[in-house]
Amino acid sequence: MDTYSDNNKMQQEFQDIIHIKELLKKFPLGLNITEISNALHMHRNTCAKYLDMMRIKGDIDKKQSGTAKNYFLVQRMPLSSLLRFEEGPAIIINSKQEILMVTKPALDLFKCPLDVMYGEKIQNLPYHIFKDNEFIESAVEAVNGKNSNLKRETFILGKKYYFSIRFIPIITDSGKTGCAILIQDNTDFFEAKDKLFICKKQYEAITSDQTEFIVHTDVDLLITFVNEAFCRYLGRSFEGLCGLRFIPMFQADEREKIKNVLSSLSPQNPSGSIDIKTIQKDGSFGFEHWIFRGIFNDNKEISGYHAIGRNTTDLKKSEVQLRQYYDNLERLIQERTKELQEVNKRLLGVISEKEEIEKELLFTQFAFDNASDSIILFDDSGAVYKANKTAGELLGYSKEDFGEKSVYDINPSILPEEWRNMWAEAHPGKKERIISIHAKKDGKIFDVDVSRTFVRFHGNMYFCSIAREI
Repeated sequence: MDTYSDNNKMQQEFQDIIHIKELLKKFPLGLNITEISNALHMHRNTCAKYLDMMRIKGDIDKKQSGTAKNYFLVQRMPLSSLLRFEEGPAIIINSKQEILMVTKPALDLFKCPLDVMYGEKIQNLPYHIFKDNEFIESAVEAVNGKNSNLKRETFILGKKYYFSIRFIPIITDSGKTGCAILIQDNTDFFEAKDKLFICKKQYEAITSDQTEFIVHTDVDLLITFVNEAFCRYLGRSFEGLCGLRFIPMFQADEREKIKNVLSSLSPQNPSGSIDIKTIQKDGSFGFEHWIFRGIFNDNKEISGYHAIGRNTTDLKKSEVQLRQYYDNLERLIQERTKELQEVNKRLLGVISEKEEIEKELLFTQFAFDNASDSIILFDDSGAVYKANKTAGELLGYSKEDFGEKSVYDINPSILPEEWRNMWAEAHPGKKERIISIHAKKDGKIFDVDVSRTFVRFHGNMYFCSIAREI
């Protein structure tokens, strides 16, 4: 019988507490004991007992208003429950803003022992963040039952930190109200964000100055980034290109080639290149060279592509012209070779008839001096070893003048480093034909067609320059 009575009593208390909560929900600013007891037709002392029970549990809070005490619902968390789930830095303060507890992560964060903080008022701590007016106001409001959030930048021992701070109303096991200050250290995130921003700006600076085309796509080959060079080449804006499919920008008969290159990419072979035909803006055929590189994630799966391209139309045309020049040079060499062979035959005939060695030297010297082209021999230091008559007439130098001149005087475009590099790869018979310049004695510069070769005579190597004024 007593058990039945106790159960009924507990059930009645439970129902009364629910009724009090439902009533207080309708009055956010709170009600006093008299107002609550009258509204629920409850004895004042019984009502006061329930309110004390609810306050200890953290369900309600009270605020002194003159001689009356108003009670209102709050979302106040029991301290023991909070600490069971919160592993980060936390500081617990009471209604007087005095520190009741500091977790180890908080001590590690502020790099101080417990005795520096324990029992001190929060605003008296030797850290700038605790002296912030909005911080203090948020702590006071949390003690009074209002939770809030705050983001702040601060310095601890000279290092900059980024904090996200939560102010949570709490109630201790003894029924005292307070505030839990939960600190989330976002420093690593913001530092990484700053570094990422700098890297992005550096990358944009690099790509904006590139003359080659740079295109980024996702795994579905949708364009996510293009540099200015590619925008100028296509005559479209960055926004107009991003989001488009990359492959359809090429000729239909070239797309399959590109797909084959992309399908061949792997972590072991991450890049591939291809030369493709294009249609220029004027309708003529052109050429482009592209290098595709796959971007792989940690699972070695393609997450995107990085493409670098350039317009090679002028290069292809230059290669064709160079081939024509080379063929012409080969024909000229063959003709000259035949001519020299004929000359050698005639020389051999003369030598066989009269004083072979002397006649050969005299004839060679004569041919050298009276050649229609300027011929100059240089030693490895660049000094003039020998020059023919035509060279003297062309440049305005006497035979004696050549003894004081070097290759840098004859051809001002050649630098000492270039001259050393030419000799580093020198071997007899190595030939080269270029368009260059020569300087006359009076300083006048003129263009020449130069045939260069290395010859060996009496164990010494000489650089032979055969030039003709253009």
